[in-house]
Amino acid sequence: MTTATAVLRQQLAGYHAILEQTMDDVPADALDRTLPSATIGNIASVYAHTVFSEDQILHGMLQGKAPLYRTGGWAARAGLEMPATDMLTEEWSRAAKKLNLAAFREYAKAVYAASDAYVAGLSDADLDRKLDTGFIGEQTVAFVVSNVLGWHAAEHNGEIAALKGAFGLKGLPF
Repeated sequence: MTTATAVLRQQLAGYHAILEQTMDDVPADALDRTLPSATIGNIASVYAHTVFSEDQILHGMLQGKAPLYRTGGWAARAGLEMPATDMLTEEWSRAAKKLNLAAFREYAKAVYAASDAYVAGLSDADLDRKLDTGFIGEQTVAFVVSNVLGWHAAEHNGEIAALKGAFGLKGLPF
């Protein structure tokens, strides 16, 4: 019998795999490129936002801990200190131009592993626990994992793929 946690882990693993495959062939010169009059940042800022958000939601909202980025030395390793302002702003886009993609992708792997370990340890009662998200009201942990972490990664992966396509690159990996 498949458990709810097994399904959630499978969902997250799939979202993470597609996002990382989409990032596999992004050339360095496309990372910080922006489109004139665009309402979206660059690939680096969207990718950073996606991973940072998962880290912050997983550790902060769901577990009441500091994110890995602040506690695991990842800021120094990735050569990047992101502003404390809202993500996906022009300030974020400028800061993301300094992104060390290889190091940041290692940080992403650590975030994904932490997400998987957290979800693997959840009971049905844990999944049913309600919490105030602050941005979409009171939701269950299962909803936050599936819909906030999951669809968030899928949504921003689509933005990255679209930007790649606008630059003449293959967008999605399939």
